[in-house]
Amino acid sequence: MTTDETKYNAAEDIPPPIEPTANEQVALVLEDLRAMVKAEMRYHRARLNYTGQVLRWSFRYAAVAAFAFGGASIALVLGLVLTLSPLIGPLGATLVVTVSFAIIGAIFGALAQKWMRKVYFPEIEKNVDDEI
Repeated sequence: MTTDETKYNAAEDIPPPIEPTANEQVALVLEDLRAMVKAEMRYHRARLNYTGQVLRWSFRYAAVAAFAFGGASIALVLGLVLTLSPLIGPLGATLVVTVSFAIIGAIFGALAQKWMRKVYFPEIEKNVDDEI
């Protein structure tokens, strides 16, 4: 059974896709690159804002904690002086408490300095502990 009708072939009627030129391809890549850079900048700006907010609240909480610990330290020193006053007198109690806290502060200050020597930036300086 043959027919005189022409067979319809869809592939013959569709024109081939137009390939973009090299200039158009470069322009598309640059446009994508610009969009990516803008998105990255927005992301980092949002992270920076978030980090700033976290640091602000952390600083506020740390300031209140430092104030509370300062008050507790004053109460401790005053309590020690008042407790020792009947035993060794007010001047002796004041000197004992002051010297004790000065010695404790010097010991922990030296320990902090020792630990801070371990902090170094290899890009900037050499670690003195590595040479031994």
